[in-house]
Amino acid sequence: MRILILSGFLGSGKTTSVIRIGNYLKAKGYTVAVLVNDIGDVGVDGQFINENGLTSKEMPRGCICCTLRYALEGNISLVQALYDPDFLLIEPTGVAFPLRIKEQIKKMDFGPEVSMGPIITLIDGSKFGELMEHYGEAITKQIQNADMVLLNKKDLLDREQLAQIKATIMSINTQTQIYVLSMKEDSEIFTTMVETLESDFKYGESLISTIPDVGSSKNSRDPEITSNTQECKTVDNEDNDLYHFNVNSYADSYELSGTIGKDEAMEFIIDIMDNIKTNILGINPRFLGHLKMFLHTGTITMKASVTSYHDKTHVELIGPSTKSAGKFTVFAAVTDVARDSLAGIIEDVVTSRSCSLGITISK
Repeated sequence: MRILILSGFLGSGKTTSVIRIGNYLKAKGYTVAVLVNDIGDVGVDGQFINENGLTSKEMPRGCICCTLRYALEGNISLVQALYDPDFLLIEPTGVAFPLRIKEQIKKMDFGPEVSMGPIITLIDGSKFGELMEHYGEAITKQIQNADMVLLNKKDLLDREQLAQIKATIMSINTQTQIYVLSMKEDSEIFTTMVETLESDFKYGESLISTIPDVGSSKNSRDPEITSNTQECKTVDNEDNDLYHFNVNSYADSYELSGTIGKDEAMEFIIDIMDNIKTNILGINPRFLGHLKMFLHTGTITMKASVTSYHDKTHVELIGPSTKSAGKFTVFAAVTDVARDSLAGIIEDVVTSRSCSLGITISK
């Protein structure tokens, strides 16, 4: 079983990348499983991954770098026992530092059947400037940890912007491989990147430049991590990855009484997301992060997302729903907004807007 870690800040395109890479590998005849770590109380991305043809297991309520590091070993063992996949794709939270995860896994006794592949970090090129301005130290650390950087959303940038971002990434980590692409589009660059992962798996040893072991300070991509700090004790904020981004999160699930049609569902999901965004803007007018909503009407499944203060709500129709009853989940993980405020916003918006639209809900 080859373990690949796909990291990146909230809204960078990790889940889309997991689905595309996973399904590409499946089409080549490999078996693939996904381990998803959500920082909210309710798992969200796992539903979307399952709806897109992959087998996933969720680890909500914390970050596997810190609060869930012991649960990580148990979940990897469980995936290995249940599915024994060729590839296990790990999608950590958007605030995780992936080298910590890799080094934790290397200390676990899984035997020769389990090996580590490269660390892959997603960068949202359209928000790179803002992320570096506000969270430069943490974003820099994620880039330093990466064997491969996927500079995503190139369709939103011009050539000069892409060149500047690529140069910055190279100045941070001269050893990493950079792939400039849009994960929502087919391209030769995507194919080349996944075939590199496949070759890496076939030959059994990484063909990609590797990060030095913990404790090897020479040319280390993360000089702050040593054998003493690697334990990531949760009692110290400095060791909690949420601390570095000042991100708080909240998620909740609801049920619909009765069924609603496609047009009504579209109006409902956009209305909820737009109002949640408006309320968050009242607290932090320049928030970054991710707002998500998954709606299962009983006949179709929809996903809506917003990744920053200047984004419009984007809705995807995933396809026929695998859920027998109408359900929806709302998730928010954003910068500089208290968790209690997020909980209050989501609860108030869902309750009031459902009533205004004539849609009956329950928890």
